[in-house]
Amino acid sequence: MLSIPGVGPRKTLDLITEFGLLENIFTAGYKELTRIPGIKDKIAKSILSDPDEDLISGQAKLIDKFQVEIVTLWDDSYPDPLKEIYDPPFALFCRGDIKLLKSDSIAMVGTRTPSGYGKEISKQFSRELVNKGLTIVSGAARGVDTYAHDACLAAGGQTIAVLGNGVDRVYPAENRDIYDEISKKGLLISEFLMGSKPDAQNFPRRNRIISGLTMGTIVVEAAERSGSLITAYFALDQNREVFSVPGPVNSRQSRGTNLLIKQGAKLVESVEDVLEDMGGKYKMGHSQGQQELLIAAEPAEAKVLEHLSDTEEIHIDDLSIVAGQTTFALLGILLQLEMKGLIQQLPGKYFKRKY
Repeated sequence: MLSIPGVGPRKTLDLITEFGLLENIFTAGYKELTRIPGIKDKIAKSILSDPDEDLISGQAKLIDKFQVEIVTLWDDSYPDPLKEIYDPPFALFCRGDIKLLKSDSIAMVGTRTPSGYGKEISKQFSRELVNKGLTIVSGAARGVDTYAHDACLAAGGQTIAVLGNGVDRVYPAENRDIYDEISKKGLLISEFLMGSKPDAQNFPRRNRIISGLTMGTIVVEAAERSGSLITAYFALDQNREVFSVPGPVNSRQSRGTNLLIKQGAKLVESVEDVLEDMGGKYKMGHSQGQQELLIAAEPAEAKVLEHLSDTEEIHIDDLSIVAGQTTFALLGILLQLEMKGLIQQLPGKYFKRKY
């Protein structure tokens, strides 16, 4: 489906919803296909035409050469937050550590021509977020993206670069070294076929993945019309947090960030501002070399969390007994934990931890 012109993620999902399995699409009849909204004559004929064996062979060779894994929407390793967006990519080409797809992450984006202030903020925020246990997600473009990735790697952290081209291609060319380092210590991902060029129309599509993959997006510096603002608006549409670093009113690079603040984005001056808005009374940290969530909760909340599992749900009545709380008191505590994103409520008043 990736190679069929005019069939993007949304149309692919509509087809799968209609026919059940991906393979059923290719065995459907012409009339069945054209009944689907948006599937016109040309697209239907392309779907039913014989596969391009040369293309398939070429893709297989590049996938093998660059040690790429393909993660589909139906795989366990596919990131849950990305499933929630309107048009999730149904396949991700991954070069590096695919376990990072499941890590807690935050996006950092900004102008390709940052000021000295923007460079320093990008590096500082990236280092501090890494020290709090978060994975840094950006687009590997020159400017803010590069400084964020580089500072993250220098601090021994985890980073994901979402590309607007194939994961076997480097763009911009001067970022070859950082591409290589991310492929070894982090993760390069793309929804575009191997060998795909960095065409201009690819980058807005790429930006929805940056925002959709993460818990929130930090915009460091951005012009009034920029790809970074597109990423921020995607984040808002996807019900993600948007954080904006304020800048001088006479700076062209700060017009976009200041505009976002006017429109309701959270003004952030420190990493603590970001973490506070993302989770209330908790912080991210390291323990015994592994990343985990450290909860700075009220004693009553911490006591309830001790009795919740991330693999098995428990009914509120049973939880009331083991936690030594009345059902009425427990409801308030569970609501607070759910608002912080630490637990999940299931039908029938069953609960489980998210972590």
